[in-house]
Amino acid sequence: MLNSLPAPILLDIAILFTALSWGLGMYLVDKKAHVFASLAIGCFVCLLGYSVQSLGAPIWAVVAAPIPVDFLLLWYVLRNLRKMLLAYVAIWAIYLVFHILLSLLLHYDSLIPAWRLHS
Repeated sequence: MLNSLPAPILLDIAILFTALSWGLGMYLVDKKAHVFASLAIGCFVCLLGYSVQSLGAPIWAVVAAPIPVDFLLLWYVLRNLRKMLLAYVAIWAIYLVFHILLSLLLHYDSLIPAWRLHS
């Protein structure tokens, strides 16, 4: 359903839900709303994944490429290893829930391209 939209809109949807998962994950751990940081991280992570995909990299590389950058950006925002690790687990849990809901309900698989949940 959503996968039939133009690529820039699909990228915007991915950025929005990535930023939302980052914002919620950081809020759960830090009790502060990092709105600008989560939007910036969402943009950067999605654009990095999109760039890696456009170079023809395998799907596992598209998913794995942003992970080192994730840790760097999370350190820049939280500056505490314990908070950082807890936030990263929370971010991925929220991100997986978003992926499952969007994929099953709206047939949108772009959040985790390697894990398509519908045919």
